[in-house]
Amino acid sequence: MSEPINHHYVPVFYLSRWLGDDGQLCRYSRPYGEEIKAKRLVPEGTAFEPRLYEIKGGSTDESQAMEKDFLSKLDGQAAEALKAIEEVGGSVKLSGRTKRNWSRFIMAQMLRAPEDIKVLKEITQEAWSTKIPALQCKYENIKAEGNPDDIGDFIQQNDLHNSDEFAFQIAQKLMQHDWICQLLDQMYWIVIDDKEGEVPLMTSDRPIWMTATLTEPDAFLSIPIGPQKLFISAPNASTIDRLLARSRRQLFKARNKLAVQHAVKFVYGIDDRMLSFVQKHMSTRRHSSLLERMANF
Repeated sequence: MSEPINHHYVPVFYLSRWLGDDGQLCRYSRPYGEEIKAKRLVPEGTAFEPRLYEIKGGSTDESQAMEKDFLSKLDGQAAEALKAIEEVGGSVKLSGRTKRNWSRFIMAQMLRAPEDIKVLKEITQEAWSTKIPALQCKYENIKAEGNPDDIGDFIQQNDLHNSDEFAFQIAQKLMQHDWICQLLDQMYWIVIDDKEGEVPLMTSDRPIWMTATLTEPDAFLSIPIGPQKLFISAPNASTIDRLLARSRRQLFKARNKLAVQHAVKFVYGIDDRMLSFVQKHMSTRRHSSLLERMANF
């Protein structure tokens, strides 16, 4: 069985919820400058980067561990959890394991984009770099003949995969962080369904939107889970009530605007009817990702 080369940072199971009768969804992007283009394609053909989660320099099994052994399993569990969420509908109450699987997916989705992985690797590399000067003197005393004079060069030649491996270990710990996932588990969950479909929901390569924190008054997060369904989670029931007081049309229009404004490269929908809307708002207000904020902190 061939190793997975194209690593999806927005899972196929999630994007498949926007499929049309042709088995494809509509992707909005800027392939040539500022003009937005709409293109129909299958979910497998978008929201991926080759070898995004690969541990460079490791063995075949090591190099693909993040993709094959962690994210693929996490996405499979999340797909099952999403089925359960839809079956319950409305105010969502689930068993512990199913609920935790969806919380882990939410966390992972806020940390796995290419920009986030780049930041994480930079942080890790910086951490390695701060240790190197202190080790240089010791290295000079034990350096074997033929090895480079600089310990940094030696590490790069002989231990290339270590910083990548460390970065992905941190990523896994964050994506299933007990305290944060427990916080998500304990929040109020609801699915808002608009069966009329007057304003179909869109999503993007940043499908999760959340307030600055999840502990402030009126905090909440949301993710579209299909053209007619919006998942919302909040620590206070009053926040849910406030959102439900808005009409479905108002709420879905506002959520679409957030999806488009905070997208990095791609916006997704069921068709191209929103082309002018995406052209106007694409990437105009992107806030820092969760990992970027953590890095700054």
